[in-house]
Amino acid sequence: MKHPCRKSLCWLIPLFLVLLWGNLHVLLNRDWEESLYPSNYATLNYPLDTPTLREWKKLDGARMVPDLAWNTTPGQWQLLVDGQVSRVMPGDQPEITLAAPPLLELTNTPKDFHNYTLRPLPQGSGIDLNFSIMGVAAELYRRAGQSADHDIYIVHSDVPIGKFKRYPVSYWADDYHYVDPKSLAEADRIVHEDMGIEASDDTVTRMGKVFRYLKSVGIASAGVPRDDYRWMDPYAIFKEIKAGTGHGWCTQNAQIFVFFANRAGIPTRFVFGCNSQDNMVYYTGHSWAECYVREKARWTYVDVTMSIIGVSDRNGVPVNSADIYQMCQHDTFDGVTANIFKDWDWKDLPVTAKPKTPLSVPFALVNRMAKEEFNTEAIIKYRCAPHMEDLRGIYSMMLKDPLFAWTNFKRYLFEPPLAYSNLQTNGAHVYWVRRSLFLALCASLLLILGALFCRKGGGPEGG
Repeated sequence: MKHPCRKSLCWLIPLFLVLLWGNLHVLLNRDWEESLYPSNYATLNYPLDTPTLREWKKLDGARMVPDLAWNTTPGQWQLLVDGQVSRVMPGDQPEITLAAPPLLELTNTPKDFHNYTLRPLPQGSGIDLNFSIMGVAAELYRRAGQSADHDIYIVHSDVPIGKFKRYPVSYWADDYHYVDPKSLAEADRIVHEDMGIEASDDTVTRMGKVFRYLKSVGIASAGVPRDDYRWMDPYAIFKEIKAGTGHGWCTQNAQIFVFFANRAGIPTRFVFGCNSQDNMVYYTGHSWAECYVREKARWTYVDVTMSIIGVSDRNGVPVNSADIYQMCQHDTFDGVTANIFKDWDWKDLPVTAKPKTPLSVPFALVNRMAKEEFNTEAIIKYRCAPHMEDLRGIYSMMLKDPLFAWTNFKRYLFEPPLAYSNLQTNGAHVYWVRRSLFLALCASLLLILGALFCRKGGGPEGG
């Protein structure tokens, strides 16, 4: 009589082999650009480093207590009501004391609302949170013959409110701990001595200095990069291109800028857009960057290849990639401006500028690449740290660098780049298939190991 553990091995081993084949088949036949997971505007553009609201925690007719999402606790909060200071509260206890009870009569004019500002102190520690709030008494509805169990509060605000996933800026900005310390020290020397970054420089000034230096030393799309640039660190790529022994596309331009911007104290993330079919038909394909402008608490679009170093709307608010994507769908660029360097890619632009000095121009004059890439088929992908390239089809690269291998393994199964698009993407389904197959493979392996252990410790088989 067969031992039960041996009987289980008879089907577990074939099951393991089938699952192994399934995992390898999916890996080797994947579309390279399907490693993405659909996200939303708020998750991608409202980090934990700036205060937003999850919800209002307490409504008792006289006060409203915000449930803040912020990775900082200020020293205090100052409440302003209709522009006048009302009170100061401890940093962990912000609340709004309503200026008037819920209304029994409405004028249907702005007079029904009161304006409230929660200001973190000391000033400069965070942005103001502004709300216009009107309370409406339940009695008003009941008198009109409509059932109402409680008062309601109408809140108008440009503060993002909701229980969406938030990430800190550090999730996106790479610290490059994996780069050789000597290389980091040399890069930091370049940042301070050659770029001239100073502690007093604001974000936009730093962005301009980093950009001007990189363009001055020849970092530009000038040829096909070699395969090894997929696993090499950005400083090594920079040295080769600067020396003229290597060439780069938009991807290498963005990688090098993201590296030096982060070293210069500008939280910067790598962003790329690529939508393809069967690794042969490409609808879009470009790489760029986004810098987090701390002073404005916003991400802004930076395209090194096109010498665009930040975009702003008519109110001076930094504009991100998702904003530009939606603008491109409707050709709505009125009042939108871009900071450029005319010296490199815009020499024929009919404007005057001092040499190697950033210049603000209407974005419509320089948005050619954006309009090409942010088309109907565009899928924008945001890469978190570490900013390693994707493996694609050269699997021997997994042996080149352990961090490159581990990053691509995580990206393939557990940590896909988040993506934004007007299209319905296959990302969620793709990752469900990948994860299901991988977990089933691991489970079958554990069952085989358990059966072997059982057989070894179970005594003689015969009876």
